[in-house]
Amino acid sequence: MILYFLRHGRAEHDSDGPDAQRELTKRGRQELEGAGALWKLLKLRPEVIITSPLVRALQTAEIARAALEVKNGPKADDRLKPGATWATMGQAMADHHQAARVMFVGHNPDFESAIEELSGAAVRLRPGGVACLEFPGVPEPGQGEIAWLLDPDLYLDGGG
Repeated sequence: MILYFLRHGRAEHDSDGPDAQRELTKRGRQELEGAGALWKLLKLRPEVIITSPLVRALQTAEIARAALEVKNGPKADDRLKPGATWATMGQAMADHHQAARVMFVGHNPDFESAIEELSGAAVRLRPGGVACLEFPGVPEPGQGEIAWLLDPDLYLDGGG
């Protein structure tokens, strides 16, 4: 099984509204849109995208869905809200048990903690970064192997 962890892109910091309503910045959108070609080159092919319901994560998930031509829209799941653990992410994934390649879109420090729990390796995942973990079967703590990590500095600037 393959799991992709996509941290939401750069988001507003000075929004007057609640944290859940913060949107991606223009630069954040451009970086993610510029990532599509690299994601395709790496054969990033999620069968399902499960995302935090926060606006910035939903926007990131939709950009990924469009770039990767995933047929079904992202599935918003409250279990990926900030504070999520691997246990809650695993429960969300279980609702899509038929998928062999799952993409999570969400937040840090949640993703870094989950990746460390699953692989035993500490990683840094910047906004817009992606980690790919491979498992011999069902994802279990300590059984994952980090296939690759992408830093958003590798993305082309989609907006010019």
